[in-house]
Amino acid sequence: MPIPANATSAHSTLDVILGAGILIWALGSATAMFAWIAKLAHRRSRRRGTVASRGRPVRPVPRFVPAGGKSITAAADQGGGTPAVFAPRWNELHAEACNVGNSAGAADPNAATGGFEAPVVEGPRCSPETLEPLSEHLDASHALAQAEARVAQTLAALPSGRWLVERYALIAGHRIPFLALGETGVFTVWALGGPPTWDELPIPARVATHVERALPGYSGPVRVGICRALAPAGVEPRWWCRPGEPGAWVMGLDWLIRWIEHFGPNHALGAKDLQRLRELSRPKPGPVAGAPDVVPDLR
Repeated sequence: MPIPANATSAHSTLDVILGAGILIWALGSATAMFAWIAKLAHRRSRRRGTVASRGRPVRPVPRFVPAGGKSITAAADQGGGTPAVFAPRWNELHAEACNVGNSAGAADPNAATGGFEAPVVEGPRCSPETLEPLSEHLDASHALAQAEARVAQTLAALPSGRWLVERYALIAGHRIPFLALGETGVFTVWALGGPPTWDELPIPARVATHVERALPGYSGPVRVGICRALAPAGVEPRWWCRPGEPGAWVMGLDWLIRWIEHFGPNHALGAKDLQRLRELSRPKPGPVAGAPDVVPDLR
């Protein structure tokens, strides 16, 4: 039987095409499988961290939890041991900070008032002998506050264009209750609830020397006045001192303005001076000055 001349050639071409297709399919499958394996390894590497990729043991990664809860870890070590317990100290501090301002008995709300009811300590806990010494100091403190309030009200009558009155001026660590500057000079005024003692009289004068040092070039004196603001009317200004010690003028409240004004304009500060002083003493940005280390003890 005769055989066509091109039969062998046709079978050979078909085999080549089929073989090439199988080879391409195999290569594609292998590529896809390798890509999937690489992706899976990359995911595992990201979970274990960069330290694991360098060949070091994986440490548990702590995770913060709300205050009062149990702390846990996000991953265990490579050995499969129990996850490490991590209890951050700041959780406890945060819980304590949330209770700041709450009294010890503020756990139960008061339905009537809508607030919290603190426990009531009934009956005396201290003897009168324990409280009396402190009560004397508090009484003197209240009297001093009342006296200073009256002096402040009196000095407020000075014209603001011709006078500058600074209250509680801090100079060289001392607190000056009233510092007045104006058309008759510079004055430091101290308010008292009662008559000054001999030991108290030199204190304002010594403090006034620091004011003089803070005014370089000022030719006038810094005059010192002690005002008995709670005394009956009619206490005229008098100079009090002991031999060899600095002294001060002592007067009643009704004489305070007249005592300031009678000195005359020889050592006056002008309106421009007061305006400039106000501008220079305005608050400025920066650190706040430290607290005074000396406070005169006057009654």
